[in-house]
Amino acid sequence: MFNYLIRVQLPDRPGALGAVASRIGSVGGDVVSIEILQRDGGVVVDELGVGLRVDHLIDLLRDEILEVDGVVIESVRPVDGALPDRHTELLEVATELFKQDSSTGLLEHLTVRVCRSLAANYSAVLDTDAWRVAASHGDLPEPDKLTAVALQAMSPPPDAVEMDGTVATALLVSADLILVVGRIHPVLRDRERQWISIMAELADHGWQELA
Repeated sequence: MFNYLIRVQLPDRPGALGAVASRIGSVGGDVVSIEILQRDGGVVVDELGVGLRVDHLIDLLRDEILEVDGVVIESVRPVDGALPDRHTELLEVATELFKQDSSTGLLEHLTVRVCRSLAANYSAVLDTDAWRVAASHGDLPEPDKLTAVALQAMSPPPDAVEMDGTVATALLVSADLILVVGRIHPVLRDRERQWISIMAELADHGWQELA
């Protein structure tokens, strides 16, 4: 079985998702998970976990999905191994964070797991006093740009914010740190920014236990 995460924009109306699922089934695909990432202005962004028995059907699958009126495909991402289960993953990450025996290890683990789970281009934790990078993973932007993003996050409301859909941030309040996550494509959606905030909050609790 070949697994894919297929992100689609579809009209927020009854039957739209069912029509997409029907098209996927018409080429032998199996929809095994559905995650609603965003709902706004009459449009829903869903990420579908799809299994295909043969991978050469993926182009035909794209064409079938696009036959549904009003549907746009944002991205198609192959997945090695099993399709992700976000709730299980959150529990695993929380457990791993609280097993860390140093603040450095905790922050390094946070940045690696956030990057891996969101297929992000980079993630970094910045010290809000000295504006230095405390931990990072991936290819970071220039220091000035990274600091500018972090400064924006310090403005109300003091939780996850987004810049042009490609960057999200979340504060670790007790630790006086900020988590910055960047992904060029596809854009970061509401549910993913919520997940980033949850990860930052869990890491902040872990930091307090180590303090």
